[in-house]
Amino acid sequence: MPEAGVERDDGELVRLCLAGEQTAFDALAARHYRRVYNVAYRMLGNREQAEDITQETLLRVYSRLHTFKQGASFIAWVRRITTNLCIDHLRRRGEQTVSLDRQLEAGMEHADTSAGASPEGRLEMTEDARRVMEALRRLPGKQRAVLVLRHVEGLKVDEIARTMKMPQGTVKTLLFRGRHAVRGMVGEL
Repeated sequence: MPEAGVERDDGELVRLCLAGEQTAFDALAARHYRRVYNVAYRMLGNREQAEDITQETLLRVYSRLHTFKQGASFIAWVRRITTNLCIDHLRRRGEQTVSLDRQLEAGMEHADTSAGASPEGRLEMTEDARRVMEALRRLPGKQRAVLVLRHVEGLKVDEIARTMKMPQGTVKTLLFRGRHAVRGMVGEL
C-alpha cells in the first residue's frame, strides 16, 4: 500500500486492477467519470443518454482492461471508447443529420464576452451557447466527435487522430467541415 496522500498514476492503477485490486478500478472510474460524462454529453446533448454512455464506457473499460497497452495514454483509450460508443448510439437512434452541401454561408453571431458583460450580454452568450449545442447535435457523429474533442476537451489534432484512430488529414477535414457547418447552422437557428 502506498503512503496516505500519494496519488497513483493511471498506469499503476491499471496494473493493480489487473492484479485483482477492485479499489484500483474504483479510483480510475472516479478520476475519469466527469471527463467521460462531459464528452458523452457534448456529443449526445442529453443528460440521461450521457449517463448511460458513461456507465457503458466504464463497464467496457473494466471488461477490456486486459487489452489496454501499458505505456499508452489511458485517457486517450477511454476517450476512444467513449466517442465510439456515442457514434454507435447516434447511428442506432437514426439521428437526423443535416447535409453539409445544403448549409448556408453565414457568420456566427458574437456576444459580448468581456468579464463585465451586462446581464443582457450574458443572456445573449447563453443563447449563443444553446445555438452552438443545437448545431453540434445536428452534425454527423464523427464530425461532432472531433469538434468536441478539439474545442471542449482541448485536444490537439494529433491527439484526436490517435484517439479516433484516423489520419491527421481526416481529422483536419472533419474539423473544417464541422466548423463550417456549425457556422452555417448557428446562422439558421
